[in-house]
Amino acid sequence: MPSSRGLSRLLALLSGLGSVGARLVDVPSVENFYRRSAASVTVIGDYLYIDGGEISQAADGKRPAEQRYASNVVNSTISIDLSKSWTTSDVILRTIEKPWFSKIMQVIWTDREEGVFYVWAGRWLRGRNMTDNEYWKFTPDGSGGGSWNLETPANPDVFNNLHPADHIVFANSNDTGFALGGIASGWSERGRGSNAIIPGMVTFDMRSKTWRNHTTAESPFETIASSPAHYIDVFGPNGLIMAFGGVAHPVSGSVDWANAPSYDLGNLTFFDPKTVETYWQTATGDIPESPRTQFCIAGFRNPEGGYEIVLTGGHNHRDEITYSDTYVLSLPGFVWTKAPNSGMGGRRSPACAAIGRRQMLVVGGTTRKGWDDKDPAPQGLLLFDVAKMEWKDTYDPEAEEYERPAVLKTFYSNGSFEAVNWSSEKVRELFGGVKKSASSPTDTNSTSSDPDSNPEQTSSGTSTAVIIGAVLGSVAAVVLSLLAWYLIRRRRRSKAASTKDHSDGKSTLAGGSEAPEVVPLNGGSEGYYAAGDGWYKPPVELTAVREHAELGGNEGYGEGSQVMRPVEMDAGDVPASWPGPGRNDAAR
Repeated sequence: MPSSRGLSRLLALLSGLGSVGARLVDVPSVENFYRRSAASVTVIGDYLYIDGGEISQAADGKRPAEQRYASNVVNSTISIDLSKSWTTSDVILRTIEKPWFSKIMQVIWTDREEGVFYVWAGRWLRGRNMTDNEYWKFTPDGSGGGSWNLETPANPDVFNNLHPADHIVFANSNDTGFALGGIASGWSERGRGSNAIIPGMVTFDMRSKTWRNHTTAESPFETIASSPAHYIDVFGPNGLIMAFGGVAHPVSGSVDWANAPSYDLGNLTFFDPKTVETYWQTATGDIPESPRTQFCIAGFRNPEGGYEIVLTGGHNHRDEITYSDTYVLSLPGFVWTKAPNSGMGGRRSPACAAIGRRQMLVVGGTTRKGWDDKDPAPQGLLLFDVAKMEWKDTYDPEAEEYERPAVLKTFYSNGSFEAVNWSSEKVRELFGGVKKSASSPTDTNSTSSDPDSNPEQTSSGTSTAVIIGAVLGSVAAVVLSLLAWYLIRRRRRSKAASTKDHSDGKSTLAGGSEAPEVVPLNGGSEGYYAAGDGWYKPPVELTAVREHAELGGNEGYGEGSQVMRPVEMDAGDVPASWPGPGRNDAAR
């Protein structure tokens, strides 16, 4: 006899079938496939897993717009074999049965040590088949299959009082999942009557299965929604989690996508996953346009010890633009460079994953035309070779190891990295930057370089080496001053010029050699950075751990300001109407 959960699922499926419902499948043929959106993806071992999301397809000769619903939720987990070569037209999408109903815009956390992943929160499509707050674990079997298990939290008193939301910004370190902000609605939380903007942060300890609800005073952001975050394990003692773009709906306001202040991609915020100490750093180069939400990213380690993050797609609610562009952020240089477009159109709510040795897979994405706009990419899949900065249709598991693209290597070889204007001494140390000499232009955005700003320094006193260095430095300064006075006086007495006129404006180094020219990639601006409709200079300094990357046009944010509002994750009900997707709307 079937379980009550299984019987409920069967009855719901039967009741939801329309005239063509019986022919709707989770993996339609290439010919019948139209669009895929808002799925969650991860890679474990030799397989990529796609979970949740929704798709549109032709069925019984009818386009999506001619069916009862233009899209349907994907109720299977899909796996793709990454040990073999395939094209986006012939790739095998294997389905894995699920004992529960899928959602869109789910949080997905991957425990690579245990070889499992977890999903939580998200939205039930059209608010159907909802359950109370719960989270699930998927355990792969190593051959493209696996099994799902409903998990029990170690502290249900905390977990049961959380507000499941969608548009959550999430990432995970090696042992902890992070969920920041989001929006709770009647389609994400069972029994909720109105929308609520969720402030603060939730964390999930994947070892102890313990959940924690942080206040905004303990979170890198007061509010944030609809953007990706990424764990970068090559910088800092514990790695760093960096958030990209998104918007900040005010806690006391309503959900207003068109007018919500946006986080600029030219001023990036990141935090230590152990201490939650928060930092910021401005970027240069081809900074992606903002506001931007609902885009995806993937990360790649390079053999030089750095890291590249590829960004593609997204949506601008203010101007109603769906982006088709792609950018690469190179770290530690904090420089953006624009990559070629895919030629496959704009993509809203795609998912991205680094696969193989050097390729990014883009899964799905919709346009403003909605579900009836057939995707030119087969099965909604696109491949980007990051090392060559080229879009392809073939996955190559035997490709050469990833190396930085040539255009990014130039940035590090021509002296531009040495000229990065770090936001603070601590950020410079985290990313291995070059310390500016006393004669270099001072960074007005840096914090004090006293010992308290560096946890690795001790306060037991000044070392002997430092004292000797200071004395020798003072003596050298006096000698050099006298020598300079003598040379200047001698020069003034000379009737002929004895030095070259540097009328080209280029600076020189000691000994007369020319300083390396700082060349921002593709004409990036310096000093000021784009933010919404205007320009701004980065914040003056980062106070303690509570400063945030600057927001454009939001009262209460600005230079030198802090957000210390001790608001719990429960934001209460905010009266706002939820713009649910219509027949031809892309998923929000």
